[in-house]
Amino acid sequence: MKQKALNNQLSAVKCAHIKSCLKGSAVLDVGAGDGHYLAWLAAENPTLALVAIDHKEPPNAPTFTYHQADLEKPIDFPDHSFSTILAFDILEHITHEQQLIAHIFRICRTGGIIIGSVPHDNDAFLPDYNLTFYHRSDLTHKRYYTKETLHALLERAGFHTITINGKGGVNPHVIAEFFPRGTRYIIKKIIGGLRRIGIINTNLLTSDLFFIAQKQ
Repeated sequence: MKQKALNNQLSAVKCAHIKSCLKGSAVLDVGAGDGHYLAWLAAENPTLALVAIDHKEPPNAPTFTYHQADLEKPIDFPDHSFSTILAFDILEHITHEQQLIAHIFRICRTGGIIIGSVPHDNDAFLPDYNLTFYHRSDLTHKRYYTKETLHALLERAGFHTITINGKGGVNPHVIAEFFPRGTRYIIKKIIGGLRRIGIINTNLLTSDLFFIAQKQ
């Protein structure tokens, strides 16, 4: 029952990235929140050495090591401590993002990786139509990212082999909701056909950028 409740807290996209890219056994989650992803990893592989860091400890006793710290300050871990570092939904909250990435690079082992996500900035035109992605309502965000600005941030820190992909696009079938109920089925069929032949490109608008970068 506990595992089922935990799975409801997890993003399938994030889990897939972690599962396919995990390197080594020493894992750090930066900005871990309640530590759902490390709890999931602990259940998946009990041999992993899991460490979380955030500004407050989770409400329930974690199954991994938890460090309480201010992420606006230097991360207090020795050089080359971790083989995989998770940084989901955290960089956009940090004032001095370059400083945080530099410390992540320092504590990452050679050959190790950082896996993370940030909010995409390609939806800036949506408010003109009284629409927006949910992440725009978070007033703690200090910035949004394009593939170019995210790549530059990681590259300046020293990371290489950088892969960035947009995820969380808007399903164009929602357009059918603006038509009378009796016509929505055929409108969705038309939209599906336009997607298949490439006239509608669902990759143009995505809510998040997921990235993987390696320290060589």
